[in-house]
Amino acid sequence: MAFEIGVILCGLIIGWVRKGSLWALTEIRLKWLWVLPISYLLQHISIAYFSGVPYEVAILLSYISLIAFCLVNLKVPGVAWTLLGTCLNFLVMAVNHLRMPAYLPVVRAMDPKIVQPLMHGEIGKSIAMTSATHLNFLGDIFYFEVQPASLISVGDIIFGIGLIILIQHAMRLKRGEGAREAA
Repeated sequence: MAFEIGVILCGLIIGWVRKGSLWALTEIRLKWLWVLPISYLLQHISIAYFSGVPYEVAILLSYISLIAFCLVNLKVPGVAWTLLGTCLNFLVMAVNHLRMPAYLPVVRAMDPKIVQPLMHGEIGKSIAMTSATHLNFLGDIFYFEVQPASLISVGDIIFGIGLIILIQHAMRLKRGEGAREAA
């Protein structure tokens, strides 16, 4: 959560430095905006409460809807980056039974108490990164130390870059520009 907040703040600061306005954010026009809260809620619920087939179906629906949202908004600056980040996260999870491999040294740095449970199964959507997991370089290999601490992947970073681009661009929109861009 701290990583996402940091990305949003970074976008807002860059937008402000570039003479943007918070009010201009209301000018951005994104199609299918309703998909975002549903997708993220579905992902949260699946990670927190589901296992087996219900988990897999919910995660698949969540990622497919996020990718569809990005595709219909591809012309909006930054969305191509968010699409790439989302696809990279989905790819690494798809080849690992819809679980995100987590690099044990960074898990240990974040919270040593969860290393053993992670090695014996999964925690949330995470599994221990081993030689049996695939595309490990796309897994959760970085530790974001700002509290609440979190593990992040290359896909998360690329997604974050896209969100920063989107926010700072939106902050510089003039009245009526957002509607033309999303059309």
